[in-house]
Amino acid sequence: MLAIIVIVVIVAAAILLTPVALAGAVTVPVSQIAFSENTGSGSVKLGGGCYNPDMVVLCNSTTSSMTVYQYYFLTRPGGLIRSTDTKINSTAGSTNVTISMILTTPSQTVNLGNMTITGGVGNRTHTVYLGIDQGVRASGTYKLTVTVDASVLLAGSSKVAKSAAGFETTFKVP
Repeated sequence: MLAIIVIVVIVAAAILLTPVALAGAVTVPVSQIAFSENTGSGSVKLGGGCYNPDMVVLCNSTTSSMTVYQYYFLTRPGGLIRSTDTKINSTAGSTNVTISMILTTPSQTVNLGNMTITGGVGNRTHTVYLGIDQGVRASGTYKLTVTVDASVLLAGSSKVAKSAAGFETTFKVP
């Protein structure tokens, strides 16, 4: 019976200590950057708080501090980028959208990879969650470069229109 209690205590300690050991701290910074993408006109157009046509940075990113348990068990499983269809019309056409991201931290440049969305044309909102797994660890200024490539086939058209748009935004981690 004592052996079972010891095993339970060891397992519980491992579950509680592993996130702290991985993060190297009890709290971690997480930055959220939101933007929108619209393919309804046959080409990709970007919008939202982090983008404007002149590439001037007007980012409304938020950086918050959360416990490693919140990060590893609630935020991280949701993925790096979360997308919401705000006004999608599948009968108006179809699209393949690829979002590529590169993060420049105070010490390195990290290729965050690509995310591809296939579906109807229209408007989607995307929120990027950057945490310790992506290199957002220490205080400083960070830069996120986002490129969106789209292939759009509008209803009634036989030709796929390809277009691209992108932006860079900086944010600070206190």
